[in-house]
Amino acid sequence: MPGPLVVVVTTGVEEYHTRILRGVHDVLSARGVSAVAVSSVACARDPSNETLPCSVVDLIRHSSCCGVIATKGVIPGEELALLGLLTELALPSVLVGLDVPGAASVRIDNTAGMRALMAHLLDECEVGRPVLVRGLAGHPDSTEREGVFREELARRGIAVDEDLVVDGDFWHDRTYRAVRALLRDGAEPDAVVALNDLSAVGALRALTDAGRRVPEQVVVTGFDNERVSEVTWPGITTVDQDLEGQGAAAGTLLLRQLDGGPVEERVVLPSRLVLRGSTCGTHGTAERLEAAVTMSALTQSRLAGQDAILGTNRALLRCRSLGQVVDALAERLDHLGLGRCFLAIQDRLLDGGDIHAAPGGPVRLVLDFRGGRAHPPPSEPFPSHRLLPDALRGELGTGVLAVQALTAGDAEFGYVLFEQTGGQLTVSEMLHTDLSRTLEAIFGTLQLREHAAGLQQVIARRTDELKAEVDTRRRAQQDLQQANLELQRANDELRRSLMLDGLTRIANRSAFERHLDHHWRAQRDTGDELALLMVDVDLFKAYNDYYGHVRGDETLCTFAALLQQSVCDPSDLACRYGGEEFTLVLPRSGHAAARAVAARFRALLAEAGIRHAASPVAGVVTASIGVAVATARPGIGPEWVVEAADRALYRAKALGRDRVAVDGVGEPLLP
Repeated sequence: MPGPLVVVVTTGVEEYHTRILRGVHDVLSARGVSAVAVSSVACARDPSNETLPCSVVDLIRHSSCCGVIATKGVIPGEELALLGLLTELALPSVLVGLDVPGAASVRIDNTAGMRALMAHLLDECEVGRPVLVRGLAGHPDSTEREGVFREELARRGIAVDEDLVVDGDFWHDRTYRAVRALLRDGAEPDAVVALNDLSAVGALRALTDAGRRVPEQVVVTGFDNERVSEVTWPGITTVDQDLEGQGAAAGTLLLRQLDGGPVEERVVLPSRLVLRGSTCGTHGTAERLEAAVTMSALTQSRLAGQDAILGTNRALLRCRSLGQVVDALAERLDHLGLGRCFLAIQDRLLDGGDIHAAPGGPVRLVLDFRGGRAHPPPSEPFPSHRLLPDALRGELGTGVLAVQALTAGDAEFGYVLFEQTGGQLTVSEMLHTDLSRTLEAIFGTLQLREHAAGLQQVIARRTDELKAEVDTRRRAQQDLQQANLELQRANDELRRSLMLDGLTRIANRSAFERHLDHHWRAQRDTGDELALLMVDVDLFKAYNDYYGHVRGDETLCTFAALLQQSVCDPSDLACRYGGEEFTLVLPRSGHAAARAVAARFRALLAEAGIRHAASPVAGVVTASIGVAVATARPGIGPEWVVEAADRALYRAKALGRDRVAVDGVGEPLLP
């Protein structure tokens, strides 16, 4: 069984948080104290209620934790709610990055680090026209760093050009757009001072796309010293916050409170200026080569991590049951850098309950991954605030496990408890978003089937009752006919729902496979050709990242509707194949018909003019299309034409996207 447990409340499980957790763990583990991290942002919450999510409150109230460490929140009322809860429970606590009167806190010296950075820019790099990229409005770090920026310019008699002050919200895409807009308007800065590293990455990309050389024409700086500042060429000059040191200091303060000794209310740690190529350049060939080799190795590691995440996403898309999800995760967790992973689902869902119902009740463990393999999980349900069943509670005493909620809309239906021990990328967002969506679809389908089965049972029972009635033959016959009609409607509705894609309401993959197989067998006797088009939304992940999942879903629906309009023959079928990939099955059609349909669809898509600001191909949503035509004959199944169309699609994408490629034809149709 684990010893004393500390709950660490964070706003995510990204690099910033994992480095703090590493420092917390090093100090607490030396005293036999365990720690578990819970992300409040991933939890479901009432959008109108700026308080802590119920699952976080339950964990703190009922897990018998001995103390709490908390990082800055992103919801205005969240920090006050947490402080109120800690006061109510009289729990020892430490805040990281926050100054609250009467509360123990740890933070970095933003002022000294920012002054050193500005001295480097103004005195050594002789900057005179800097752009300032601010962070989140009202965020204490952003406010403090901006204040130092203005003070240091004023001390040197340099006026702040307010036209060169932009908002980046601590995010690379927002910063990219803001800096590009400045450059398009004719601004000629000699520096970009971003208040965190992600914003610096966006600024660097904007300068490069505008043809400005860094650091020769414009120098760029960030803040935080995250891994991205190392792997982005030519390396970003930044300020290290000693996140591990902040975590260690927070752990030390908490242990002092647990020991009953005096508590130092406020600990301020020094920051450190880290000089890299974005302001200093690389002076010799050997130095440049060494920097490039180091950066290449780090980039390859990150690409491997991205590939593992993408592979897991694709595997989850193919899952049709909870068992398949568990197997898909178990096969890939090692590649994702997860040493331990536990998946818990609310017990009511395993019995066919509503996934969107209010959370509550026990959970059951369905995945127990440790030591590089999956173990049979204990079968008994347990309270969610205990995190693990009794047989596995000892796992809480080693390392730092992070809790990531699984959500469907505003309802939580389970959680993932994991420890990332390797890899260059954090996987918390993938576990939250992709796993939540996959399980929501699976449990939603299961619920629909259970409902249909219930309807069938009701109808069957009513039919038996009607048959038993002998009042009048006419009444019995009428009731029986009505019951049969209800049964037929229920079955028809079930068949329709199972053959339609839940989002786009066009045919789904099951309908596609049945339709293709039917016409393939039918045309075996006639010798007619059959055409298949594989259609992919170009750069849809970038679209989703830029506009958000709600806009992404709307675009998929529009895309599907345009495909539906492109076909003419009643036997033609437009389908959603999976994710952003669609298909068109054209029975009794050859190359000419396929090309005509492809051209018609591309014209409709162009006319729709769906904006895609994150696409390097065009400013609107475009599509890559692979075409294959085949004649059914003995020894060849319909999968042949699917593979041929997929090859053509791959070639269309490889040649630059926004085009049609025909299998077996040397040159694609250009846009």
